[in-house]
Amino acid sequence: MHEFSAACSIVDAAVAAAESHNVKRVTSVNVEIGEFTFLIPEQLEFNFEIASKDTIIEGATLKITKVKGRIKCQECGYEGETRVDPELPPQLALFAPMKCPECGSSSTVIIGGKEFVITNIEAEVEE
Repeated sequence: MHEFSAACSIVDAAVAAAESHNVKRVTSVNVEIGEFTFLIPEQLEFNFEIASKDTIIEGATLKITKVKGRIKCQECGYEGETRVDPELPPQLALFAPMKCPECGSSSTVIIGGKEFVITNIEAEVEE
């Protein structure tokens, strides 16, 4: 139900923005979701459709841009995208220690990929 809660948050924010700008109809909502939010885009879209029923957002398209996870190594200073061990099954890959692809250290911190942001809303405005 993680995706339903996220979809409700998107709808609430979009409805509030639409109501404050004399919007007649919202046509799309654009969001960025980071790899480490663990949101599944297809599930988020499905739940967005349900959460938006009977609102000014109903019928709008949810456009999702995925943001790759980024790490910083505290040993060698590497900053960049995470690299998943190809030997691990996909469902376990994100839970494995994130080793630095440069030096192999496990002393890494997440610096990107936790985003969950509405970037813009497209709408028809009342005149």
